[in-house]
Amino acid sequence: MKNDADVIIIGAGLAGLTAAKVLKTAGKSVLVIEASDGVGGRVRTDEVDGFLLDRGFQVLLTAYPETKKLLDYDALDLKSFDSGALILEEHKVSQIGDPLRQPSALIGTLFSSAGTFLDKLRMLRLKFKLVSKSIEDIFAEREMTTLAYLKKQGFSNLIINKFFLPFFTGIFLEDKLMTSSRMFEFVFKMFSEGNAALPAKGMGMIPLQLASSLAESELRLNTKVTAIEPMSVKTMDGGSFSADFILIATDQLNLPHPYKKNHDQFHSVTNMYFTAAHRPFNEALIALNTLPGKLVNNIAVMDKISSAYAKNGQSLISLSLIGDYSNREQTTLQQQVLSELKLWYPDAPNWKHLKTYHINYALPSDEQVVNDMEDGAINLSDGCYICGDHLLNGSINAAMKSGRVAAEAIIRKMGEL
Repeated sequence: MKNDADVIIIGAGLAGLTAAKVLKTAGKSVLVIEASDGVGGRVRTDEVDGFLLDRGFQVLLTAYPETKKLLDYDALDLKSFDSGALILEEHKVSQIGDPLRQPSALIGTLFSSAGTFLDKLRMLRLKFKLVSKSIEDIFAEREMTTLAYLKKQGFSNLIINKFFLPFFTGIFLEDKLMTSSRMFEFVFKMFSEGNAALPAKGMGMIPLQLASSLAESELRLNTKVTAIEPMSVKTMDGGSFSADFILIATDQLNLPHPYKKNHDQFHSVTNMYFTAAHRPFNEALIALNTLPGKLVNNIAVMDKISSAYAKNGQSLISLSLIGDYSNREQTTLQQQVLSELKLWYPDAPNWKHLKTYHINYALPSDEQVVNDMEDGAINLSDGCYICGDHLLNGSINAAMKSGRVAAEAIIRKMGEL
C-alpha cells in the first residue's frame, strides 16, 4: 500500500512549516495535518472589521539567525519599531532608548527617571559585551534567573522595576523575571543587533510565506490527529494516514497519544485590541506601564508601525495583560483597563473595544533553556520525531530552528535506509 507521504507533519505552526519547507527542498514529499482552520499556530493574524489583529502582541527580531536564513524579509515588507520604550510612571511619561542607534534618543534617555546615570552606562556596557559574545557562548553560560543576573550586573532596583521588569515581562510573559539569564542575554543581543519589526500586513504573513510552497494536497486543515501508530496517524474524524516518518510539531498541550502529557509549566497572555479616533502616542515605541498592581503591562500603537493594520485614519491599539483573564467578566475588564490607562491617555474611556484574545498557551516556561537539541530529544521512537520551541526556548527563532533540525535529522535517517 502506497504511503500518503514520506513524512507526515502534525501541526502547521512555525516549527512544522519550517520542517515542511526543508523537507520539500530536499525532494521529500510531505503531508501537513493541522487541527485548526489555518496555518501559523500561535503566530496568526485575523482581519476584523478591516483591522489586522495579531493573535497576541508579537514582534520579529530581525537579527534571529534562523529567520535570516529561512525568510525573505523583503517580501514580508518589514516595518520596525524604534529602539527603546516609553516609561509610564504615575505622574509622567519618559523615554529610554539606544543613543548609539538613534542619537535623537540621547537627551531623553539621559534625563529619563527610569534609571540612574550609572544604570545607563551599564546598559551600554552590556550591549557591547553581548554584541561581541557568540550565541553558543551565551547558551553555555551557567543559568540563573534574569533578576539575579541583572543584580549581578550592578543594575539598580530603579531601572529593574521601571524598565527591565515591564519590558521583559512583555517578552517572557512572566512578571518575576524568573526566566533563564541565557534567554535574557540572547534576546538582549538580538535587540542590540537588529530591529523589532512587523510584516506590513501582520505577523501571520510569516507562516503564510513558509507555507507558500505547499500544494493544496499537502496541507489538511481542520483535521485533529488523536493518535500516532507505527508509520501512521489516526484523526478525530476516523481518518488514517501513513508515512515512513511522523514529525510532531504541536505545542506541549496538544501532543497526540501516546506522547500526550500534562504540562503546567507555560505562560498565558491576554491581548486586547481597541480602536480610537486618534493615536494615544506618536512614537514608534512600546509603552511600558510601571505602576504596581497594574492590569496592562505594555501598549503598542499598531498603525504607527504599519498603516495596513488600521483603516479610515483610525488608530489600532494593542494591550497586553500578563496571564489568563478569560474567567473575568469581559465588559468589566475592558472598563477597568481603560480606566487605568486614562491616567496617561485621557481619551482612553472613548476607545472602542474590537476584540480580546485569551491565549492559554502562549510560551513555554523558559527557566531552563538550550539552543541545540540532541538526537535523543527529537527522536521519540523508530520513525517518530518531534520539534517545537519548547525543546529549546520560547521564540520564533527556536521554533523555526527546531523544525529545521528535526527535518535534517529525518533526511539523514532516510539516507541511511
